[in-house]
Amino acid sequence: MVRIFTVLFALLALSACGGPSEYVVVGTARAAGADGLITVETTESNNLLNIEVENLAPPGRISEGTTVYVVWFKPPTGPLTAQGTLEYDPDDRVGRFSATSIHGELQVIVSAEIDATANAPSEVVILRQDVVAPN
Repeated sequence: MVRIFTVLFALLALSACGGPSEYVVVGTARAAGADGLITVETTESNNLLNIEVENLAPPGRISEGTTVYVVWFKPPTGPLTAQGTLEYDPDDRVGRFSATSIHGELQVIVSAEIDATANAPSEVVILRQDVVAPN
């Protein structure tokens, strides 16, 4: 019994050490086979977000005419903004993206778009996840 409490105490202590927040994500119905990981890491002046999505079909197979996956950030107060495009590898079917944000809470949205200049996400959202930076 003492050993169980020791292990639990150690786990609680480690969880308070403040590593990155990690979010396992799955694709929406538009990209049902896609899955991945979003990590949020606090740096000196902002938060670093890394997104990796695996088993992701090319955009044109998700929706006809689309050519890129655009990443959007929506803070609790403030506008939804395009951050850039997933770096997509069609051979490995993997999309990767990294960006920084001053916001500690965000909704991350990834959508398939005709081009990278979209002003708002299309209805072809392939991933949506609320994230919070670690303390």
